[in-house]
Amino acid sequence: MRLFKKFMVLSLSALVLGLAISSSVLRTDASSSTTYTYALDDDYEYVRTQDAYLPGQTITFLGLDAPKDITFNSQNELLIADSGNKRVVVYNTQTKTSWDITHPEMVNPQGLFAVMNTSAYITEGDIYVADPTAGKVFHFDATGTLLQTFGKPDSIMYETLLFQPEKIAVDKAGIMYVVSKGSSDGIVQLSNTGGFLGFFSANKVTLSLREQFQQFIYSDEQLADLGLNFTPPVFTSVFIDNNGIVYSSSSSQFRNENMKKHNTQGTNMLSEVFLSNTKLIDIFTDKSGIIYTADQGGWIDVYTNDGEFIYTFGGSYDFAIAGIFKTLASITVDDNGHIWTADSSNSYIQSFVPTDYANMIYEAINDYNETRYDESIAIWSEVLKLNQLSILAHNGIAKNYLQTEEYELAAYHFEIAGNRMLYSEAFWELRNIWLQEYLLLIIGLSLFGLVAVIAIKATDKRYHYLTTARNTISKVKNVRIINDILYMKNVATKPNDSFYYLRRKAKGSYLGATLILVLAFLSYLLFVAGKGFIFQFVDLKDMDLGSIILGFVVVVGLFIVCSYMITSIQDGEGTVGEIYKGVAYSFYPFILASISATLFSYVATTNELFLLNTIMVIGVAWTLLLIFISVSEIQNYSFGETIKSILLTIVFILVILLVLSFVQMTIKQLFVFFEEILKEGWRNVIG
Repeated sequence: MRLFKKFMVLSLSALVLGLAISSSVLRTDASSSTTYTYALDDDYEYVRTQDAYLPGQTITFLGLDAPKDITFNSQNELLIADSGNKRVVVYNTQTKTSWDITHPEMVNPQGLFAVMNTSAYITEGDIYVADPTAGKVFHFDATGTLLQTFGKPDSIMYETLLFQPEKIAVDKAGIMYVVSKGSSDGIVQLSNTGGFLGFFSANKVTLSLREQFQQFIYSDEQLADLGLNFTPPVFTSVFIDNNGIVYSSSSSQFRNENMKKHNTQGTNMLSEVFLSNTKLIDIFTDKSGIIYTADQGGWIDVYTNDGEFIYTFGGSYDFAIAGIFKTLASITVDDNGHIWTADSSNSYIQSFVPTDYANMIYEAINDYNETRYDESIAIWSEVLKLNQLSILAHNGIAKNYLQTEEYELAAYHFEIAGNRMLYSEAFWELRNIWLQEYLLLIIGLSLFGLVAVIAIKATDKRYHYLTTARNTISKVKNVRIINDILYMKNVATKPNDSFYYLRRKAKGSYLGATLILVLAFLSYLLFVAGKGFIFQFVDLKDMDLGSIILGFVVVVGLFIVCSYMITSIQDGEGTVGEIYKGVAYSFYPFILASISATLFSYVATTNELFLLNTIMVIGVAWTLLLIFISVSEIQNYSFGETIKSILLTIVFILVILLVLSFVQMTIKQLFVFFEEILKEGWRNVIG
């Protein structure tokens, strides 16, 4: 039996070794996908979708050694920065022939840019090579003849900085955009003669509240000990498309800063988009404006020209497997839409062929950009037949309907896609159309209603036909519990007198206070979970209702208990019951604001967001003011004593919450400790 196991192990090892050796010397064609393609659902969670790309060629016969960058020239030839062999390989993907560009000073080529169109300053076919070890940018013509060499800029502004160019891009004016290794100042801009023009754009450091506090109180040594780095993240790649638009990639923990599409001032035009990965190492755009990024984890992400995420595929593995990478170093796309990648650890080139599914998506996007909206809708509808849950397809259909002014259909698809911003635009148009159609009728009915109310009041004074209705309403209001609940309106408008009567038990009750708190919680829950689609960012199914209920009860309950404990040692006159009623009866503005804001959210758009926020701010502020007055009146405090009491109450609440958090963590660690003991004991028992 042991001999058989050894034989199987040796056989498998030999098989793996044989596959590794054969893959290093042969060009292979993969027949099927070895990785899944993922898109996003309306909750921004990854879901598997149809394969967008299938592995094409795996080129291993060029003798590459750690290729760092690839791009295509105007002849659709693949340029490869073969850093380990100190050369640039020009490879014809059709004829399978290649030739090399070398130079004695070029020792570590890592960045490439091929000029696609001739202008007054640059010539089609020219090649720019960035070499961080040599500290230079080399400019070759299409035949590989060296034309210019650009070293460290001769500028006072740059004399203290290192010049180690890793990536390079050139615009139509011959201005070079250089990513220098380790530079956090931005992308280096050089003129067509090598003069320093400044830094183009710069990454920002986005700090959390905790990190801002640590930066304020700690020294540089203490920050270093904590492992905190406040240096802006460096750029990892730069690319310029045929329209002269500059794109860049970065590697940082803040996704929305890692992929940038710059305007002429360097400002990012894609600051609000979703980015799939954080550690980007390369970026490319094709002739249609589709954006492709590559990250350190081996994932290739694809975005529309507006930065809308389409899908992602790829992955990393230690073995050489088609479609998966060991170290993804660069990405580019040829004229046929095939993606080409460089794997620096495996030292080979891989291509990926788009499937019909991917081509349909690109065709639909292109039709939309070319204002062929009906054709785009038809193609997106076909995509939906393949994937009914495609958020991208619903978004695409909705955008086309928005342009054709079919706003109801646009809003329908935007809602399915979870696109609140564009849904708001469609809803604004629908609301505007409705108002134009019914505005005169609304004004007429309002005037009629106003005249009717005036007439009824005038005639009622003479004939008293509303006496019965008024008496019935009065009887209902005089029901004890209803009267107790409605007393919160008096508290909101005349708080000083109302809290006095509340304390003397002349008005209000414990049952009324409890029901008011229930109403406050229900109105809060309505606001949190029941707003209109535009403002409801979290679905009810994704909410932890238990935590919401517990949080409300704990906050209100802790304030009442802690307030009583503080006032009891500060010569306060109120009892815990009086504090309970005072706090409860202060919630009327909050209840009113929560309900009003929720109802308003169904007719408002993002343009009126400030009104919704204003309603809630007024309601919360009014309620807090009433609580302040209740403490003052019930405890018979002065203004200063009230402030002191409330501040101490807040501090006491925070202390209790910290203690509870510590106890929870301790209990959790104890459970883990005993669980490990039991597992260890069980392992010892069973041998």
